[in-house]
Amino acid sequence: MRTAIAVLIFVALPAAACAKPAPKSIAALRAAERNVALLEVADVAGGQGYSAKLYRYQSAGLRVHALVARPAAPAPKGGWPVLIANHGHHPEPQKYGITADGKNHRPGDYYRRIPALFVAHGYLVVMPDYRGHNNSEGFEFTEGMLESAYYTEDVLNLIAGLDTLDGIDPERLFMWGHSMGGEVTLRALLATDRIKAASMWSSVGGDIWDQAYYYSRYSEPAAADSNDTDKHAITQLRDRIAHLDGGFDAASVEPYRYLDDLETPLIIQHSIGDRGAAYKWSEQLAKELYMRGKTYRFWSFPGDRHLFSDEDMVVAADRDAAFFARQVDPNRE
Repeated sequence: MRTAIAVLIFVALPAAACAKPAPKSIAALRAAERNVALLEVADVAGGQGYSAKLYRYQSAGLRVHALVARPAAPAPKGGWPVLIANHGHHPEPQKYGITADGKNHRPGDYYRRIPALFVAHGYLVVMPDYRGHNNSEGFEFTEGMLESAYYTEDVLNLIAGLDTLDGIDPERLFMWGHSMGGEVTLRALLATDRIKAASMWSSVGGDIWDQAYYYSRYSEPAAADSNDTDKHAITQLRDRIAHLDGGFDAASVEPYRYLDDLETPLIIQHSIGDRGAAYKWSEQLAKELYMRGKTYRFWSFPGDRHLFSDEDMVVAADRDAAFFARQVDPNRE
């Protein structure tokens, strides 16, 4: 499976039977008070260099789960730095974390290497399900272009709950996001000042209408287009917004509109030929950060991999770890 877990391809779905609340604006996410505890659920299968536990917590009245991968090596003085790892879109959210042979083994096959890569760099890794994924509640929020706005609230509540974990350094929190998870990451950075540095791999970008247009043409990107050409993702997005409870201002959840407020250093990595999430979106973000004088680093990979593979994945993780370290210690080589 190459990109199926992360590529945002939407199919026609019936309108929701009842109205859902609109996603919270970035301003509302920023202003919210959070009192969250992570509660241990069970020991689960770990991986190379780490043991793992499943935790649950409350987010918007929903029970949501997160995988915590704890390094096997002794904790450093002051506790482990933490990496919150935000996965991309899953075409079947309730199968997130389910392996090809049917085992419930978060984070599943596609992201299997991610915890081990960052544990090897000395991080305790936390990977949220998001609402509606695996056995986390809230499946009704998982459809359409607005999903990442809902998931951002889950990640912010997770961050608030990290203080209840033993053995971590709450002053050294970092974040990673892939594909749609990159958008979750960027929005979260605009709503909290707790993240010291963050990484975005192959992230979606633009606004939700840019994304809806792109994925409307995903299957035939070279096809002629006109006002008469059906744009299924745009049609679906309009329908979703029309059925939200209490109205919705799409601009209020768009990260690019709030980049002046971004204080977190960013590293961006993307394959030039990636179609799962257009390379131009990372170029655009880098340009916007440059114009605002923000701290960032942008790396490009050859090829078309949506999730880096083999040695490229190792290189990307190494770059992330080095970038994170320099934000904590600017004199570090």
